[in-house]
Amino acid sequence: MWNIERIVVITSILSVAQSNRNDTRCFQFTWLGPRYDNQSVFLNATCNDATRLADGIPCYQPLVVSEDGTWPDMDYIWANHFNATTCVLTQNDICAKYTYYFNGHPENSTYMCTRAVDNNNTAITSGCYEQMSGSYRTRVCFCRSVLGGVPCNKGFAVIPSIFAALLGFVVFIIRN
Repeated sequence: MWNIERIVVITSILSVAQSNRNDTRCFQFTWLGPRYDNQSVFLNATCNDATRLADGIPCYQPLVVSEDGTWPDMDYIWANHFNATTCVLTQNDICAKYTYYFNGHPENSTYMCTRAVDNNNTAITSGCYEQMSGSYRTRVCFCRSVLGGVPCNKGFAVIPSIFAALLGFVVFIIRN
């Protein structure tokens, strides 16, 4: 397991959204989490509200809530709020989804354009990393979007390791 404290995440200053869907893009916003829904008073919420002043948790405007407090509808956001919720990837950037959990439930999640390196100062281009600290868990996933496509940090599939190992074994048998 990777130690997230040692993964250096450098946010890209040059990731300003433009109105061209022919760029390579990432989603860039912070979902406030399940405590907020369309009935909540969130119009004046800040990144400090979203991260509860916790150290090292990224946050980007705009702050997003869903109608019922569930995860945001990324297809709706892409179709209707493209300019406000995406960033253009520069050559060395990757997309990331950084989610902060308490007791197994999400507190907030930030989507962004960024750069990341591992413990050996080697650039990270894809994959997910987790860190536990008591009841708190941090999960960050990285990917690189394709030109003109929906940002890859739309969501990340979680495949249980036993299933992945079994699938690899089945593929090995089929090829032989």
